[in-house]
Amino acid sequence: MRDIRFVYTVGTDPETVAERLSNASSGVLSLADGGRSYAIPAHVSYDADGGRLLFRLTDDGESEKFAFIEETEEATFVCYEDAGKDSWSIMARGSIRVLPDDERPDAATINDLFGGVRVFDEEVDDLEFHLVELELDELTGRETAR
Repeated sequence: MRDIRFVYTVGTDPETVAERLSNASSGVLSLADGGRSYAIPAHVSYDADGGRLLFRLTDDGESEKFAFIEETEEATFVCYEDAGKDSWSIMARGSIRVLPDDERPDAATINDLFGGVRVFDEEVDDLEFHLVELELDELTGRETAR
């Protein structure tokens, strides 16, 4: 192991974690159903006052993600920057749920929070949009030691 290079990391203070999470636009949302896992790239909006992360997800009727959300007891979201010497990561954990329509903000607010929806091979009229909330039970960060 002496020939392997190491980069030391340290814990990130809560203010820096909040700032980086507020500036993050995307990361990976990981879900689980028993022994099966499901991870998706996701656009994120950080609600510091509400202690939650919000994700705007689409459903074309064929995706497994909403079945996994229903079965996931504790979800994990990770965002990171790995730019050579200065790198950092943030991990958020907590319960996850699809917000009911009466708790969703209006379309203009959703557009401000997330920007445009990425559409792949689906017809826009065939998509349903959902807001998903991850309640922050755990929020930690690591960064390259200086």
